[in-house]
Amino acid sequence: MAWFDRTTGSKKTPEPQPEKIPEAPKPAPDPAPAAAAAPDVKPILAKQAIPPKPTEPEPVAYLYKGSRVTGQLSFQGAVRIDGSVDGEIQCQGTLTIGEGADIRAKISGHVVVLRGKVEGNVIAKERLELIAPARLIGNVDTPRLLVTEGVVFDGNCAMGTTKQKGGLTSQGVSADKPAAAQIAKLQADSNS
Repeated sequence: MAWFDRTTGSKKTPEPQPEKIPEAPKPAPDPAPAAAAAPDVKPILAKQAIPPKPTEPEPVAYLYKGSRVTGQLSFQGAVRIDGSVDGEIQCQGTLTIGEGADIRAKISGHVVVLRGKVEGNVIAKERLELIAPARLIGNVDTPRLLVTEGVVFDGNCAMGTTKQKGGLTSQGVSADKPAAAQIAKLQADSNS
């Protein structure tokens, strides 16, 4: 290989580079004798490892835009649906409904992420995420709910009947009693 100098136009030859000989790894010193010999030495802090970001699992199924399914769908793993489904969807993993999807079905899954249009009840065992431009017309039953700005949600939400901090329990409002009377009763229960 030859080098050329642009300023003078003359040819230069590269200088030979000395080869680097890899050094043998040195054994780690025993920390107990070093600490006893020099008590003023501060331990060197190791760089903290950054935990890896959780990656979305590879989908086991993907219904593309333009696909149309009628009936019951059952999946074992992550699924993404961008097509149209009428019926029932059961997923034992993460179910993602894409922006172009049009779903008229009862949906159940561990984690459900909605970005499209859904008409039907949704049951999520771990978490339900409604991300704009999602439109959900139906009832929701999930322990955790995430709703972003721009989402349309028309329905009821149940997040369990476990006791919460302060001694309040999550109770639904029934149509039999006037709402004002039920609110007064809930406030009286929380004050006592």
